[in-house]
Amino acid sequence: MTQQFNVYVEFDAPDTPLQVFSAIYEDLLEYGGSAGTAPNGNLSVRLFIESPSAVDAGIRGVEYAQAAAMKHKIYPNAVIGFAVLTEEEFDRQLAEPVVPELAGVAEAAEIIKVSPARVSQLERELEAHHVQTLASGPIFLAEGLRRYAATEHNSTRGRRRTEIPLTDTERALLEVLASAAASAEIPSGTAHHQLAAEAVEGTMGASQVRLRAQLADSALAVALDSLASHRLVRTRTVYRKEAAAGREDDLVVTMLGKGLRHADVDTASAVGEKDQA
Repeated sequence: MTQQFNVYVEFDAPDTPLQVFSAIYEDLLEYGGSAGTAPNGNLSVRLFIESPSAVDAGIRGVEYAQAAAMKHKIYPNAVIGFAVLTEEEFDRQLAEPVVPELAGVAEAAEIIKVSPARVSQLERELEAHHVQTLASGPIFLAEGLRRYAATEHNSTRGRRRTEIPLTDTERALLEVLASAAASAEIPSGTAHHQLAAEAVEGTMGASQVRLRAQLADSALAVALDSLASHRLVRTRTVYRKEAAAGREDDLVVTMLGKGLRHADVDTASAVGEKDQA
C-alpha cells in the first residue's frame, strides 16, 4: 500500500539565481515540485512522492532533487539535510499559525479570571508559559495559560477547581501541613490526623514545616511522596545550619499555593490573624 509523502531537501547553495529555481521546478513538475530559498538563504526543493514508506520516499526524493540540481553544477555533496512527512501531516503543520496565540497581562488576567495585579503575583507559577518580557510587560502563550487556569489555578481559596484523588492518610497529612504552615489549629479528628501531627517538629516560616526524621520509616512517607507528585508540596532535607542534635535527617516541607487551595482547612483567617499580631 502506498501513500503520498512530502519530501523537503536543502542544499548548501546560497545566492542561487532565479533562473535555476525555474529550471528545477520544470524538471520536477511531475512530482509537484517546487524550488525556492530557505530561511537561511540556501536552495530548498520540495516534492511529493508516492511510496510505500517514508524511508523510500526520502531516498527517492533526495535523488530526484540532486539530479535536477546537478544540471546547474549543484552537486550531491551540497545536500545538508532533508525531511519527510506524510501529506496529511504536512497539511496539518501548514495549517498551524506561524506565531502561536500570545497574551499580555490584560489577556492573561481575563483567561485566568484574576486582576492584572494578581498576574504579576503569579509570576513563578506562570514561568513555564512565559515567552518574553517587553517594555509593556510579560508575554505568555495563551494556550498554556488556559491549561493553567483549568488545572492548577483557583482564584477562590479553599475551593478546588479540579479534584485530586487522595487517600485518607494523604488528605490528613495535607490538612495538618497546611494548618501548621499557617499557624492554625492542627486538626486531630482521625487517627490519620494524629499520626501526621505527631510527625510535625515545628514551623520554619515561608509556609515551611519541619517534620521529624522518623517519617521516613512510616506510612506517611508514601503519602508525602504522593503529595509532592501532585505538586501540592515540595520537600527537602535540612541544611547543616538548620540541623539540631539528633535531628540531622529531618525533612522540611514547603506548602505550595496549590496545596493550600486543596487543603480542607481554613488557613486564610489564621494567616490574617498572624499578620496582624
